[in-house]
Amino acid sequence: MRRLLAVAALASGCAIVPAAGWAQGAGGRATPHHEFGVDLAMVYQSPSGGSGVFRIMTPVDVRLGFVSTGKVSLEPRLVLNFASGAGSTAYNIGPDLNLLWKLGAGSGPHRLMGPYLTAGAGVNIVSFGSGSTSGATVTLNAGLGTRAQLGSGAFRIEGFVAYTPKNTSLGTANTLSIGARAGVSLWH
Repeated sequence: MRRLLAVAALASGCAIVPAAGWAQGAGGRATPHHEFGVDLAMVYQSPSGGSGVFRIMTPVDVRLGFVSTGKVSLEPRLVLNFASGAGSTAYNIGPDLNLLWKLGAGSGPHRLMGPYLTAGAGVNIVSFGSGSTSGATVTLNAGLGTRAQLGSGAFRIEGFVAYTPKNTSLGTANTLSIGARAGVSLWH
């Protein structure tokens, strides 16, 4: 558990500390190469054969987008979730890879603001019951979002759906997730 907390703290620190310096690089005239961002997510998850659950996903989703001058860009994401209570712990580490399609010509600095579509897939590495059950599942996702200028960065809001198929070795059901992400982006 200490190792997991250390990894979560390190990831959060990496997300916050360099952000100030990266934001300063966005004010120049050159097109940025990366979009770095953090999101909070609110999700309704409905497993097959069970009742749905509303969750606020924290600490954060961390994104590193590879900015393209064309319509499509690549965006790796990392989702970290940790739960502890009633004598047990559970965690989910989810690396994800998405494509973003700009809808329209874009506006604002470097023409990066405006609506976009996103689709991708990821692997959820999960552990339940203090490590007694662990494994990996695949998740497919799609969403519709927009970027709005926020100082030298951007504010992003995105609605999304995700589907995770059943995993019999983990004892998890097919799960449909519907939610929204909100976060900030900085350019580098």
